[in-house]
Amino acid sequence: MVYNRVVRLPVLLLMAFALILAVGCGSKDNKAAGEDKAVPVTAMEATKDNISAKTVITGKVAPSSEVIIVPKIGGRVAQVSVDIGSKVKKGDLLLKTDTTDLEIQLTAAINGLTNAKLTHDQAVLSHNNAKANYERMKSLFQEGAVSQQQLEQAELQYNLAKDAMSQPVAETAMNQVDGIRQQIADAAITSPIDGEVATRQIDPGEMAGSSAPVMSVVNIDTVFVEGTIAESDIALVKEGQEVIVRVDATGGSFTGKVKLLSPVANPQTKGYSVKIEIDNTDRKLKPGMFAEIELITKSREGVVVIPKEALVTRDSGKVIYVVKGGAVEQRQVETGIETDKMTEIVNGLSEGEKFVTEGQHSLADKTKVTVTNANDTDSSKNNDN
Repeated sequence: MVYNRVVRLPVLLLMAFALILAVGCGSKDNKAAGEDKAVPVTAMEATKDNISAKTVITGKVAPSSEVIIVPKIGGRVAQVSVDIGSKVKKGDLLLKTDTTDLEIQLTAAINGLTNAKLTHDQAVLSHNNAKANYERMKSLFQEGAVSQQQLEQAELQYNLAKDAMSQPVAETAMNQVDGIRQQIADAAITSPIDGEVATRQIDPGEMAGSSAPVMSVVNIDTVFVEGTIAESDIALVKEGQEVIVRVDATGGSFTGKVKLLSPVANPQTKGYSVKIEIDNTDRKLKPGMFAEIELITKSREGVVVIPKEALVTRDSGKVIYVVKGGAVEQRQVETGIETDKMTEIVNGLSEGEKFVTEGQHSLADKTKVTVTNANDTDSSKNNDN
């Protein structure tokens, strides 16, 4: 009986030892399998491109010319020749007020002018006769043929005739005629510029005043975008400079030039007024539209540029993961100009190197990866490694 117990004990110990070895080997195999598992990522090659940093100034579209039409004389409107949107040339008739009363006044003034001329002609004749008589009386007085009283009477008649001839009767009458004619001309209101009618507040039969606007005419063949530049950006702008203007209402961008730049800041806004001139012959831009003026603050050409989201922030700074064979190399980089989507890489990445653009946040240095880009020609090579 003692023999059997001695034999069974070593057998049990051997079985337990074998089980421990099996468990240990299994753990090592599982760990190795976990270490060999590659992380799927998306990658791309670094390329060179141009990049610019920009600042945006908001503004509004305004016409290059805008004229508010106010009648020079009041009166009932007899004719309106245009409507909102009508194209007009300088000198085209816009509206006309009734001139019936003025025409009557003009006829009377012309008759008065005729009479004034006759009166003046008579005054000239009387003056000449009075002058001749006065000269004759002076000679007779010197000869003792007439008295002092007779001489004085002739002199008085001469002075009276001279004063009568000097009265501006005809000139006054002519001025009256000219004034009425000008009022008749002012009753016909014409466009002072080439453009189109933007507003109209009057209809035939209504009374037009000499102080209330009745229309406005604008020229939008060329437009201005008016905005305010902050003091920090004023050094970026100069007259004649080309800028890009985005107008969302049109769904597009336009090239304009800085036409006017205020030399002093507005005391209220502390900014500098700027006007950007844009050709608008296709009339896509309308006054009042919201616009954004893009000013380039920095620009670099032919530099390595990557998508901004490829960068990962670690304790050491900004890093990217460069694909090397079947693993990645954590690479600290120095960045330059940044836009909303792209970043310039100053140091740390060369043109042609492949870097991770998706899946990078779960990576560490030397992590094994599988590049899963659709139609990626290097995926099979990375998988083989």
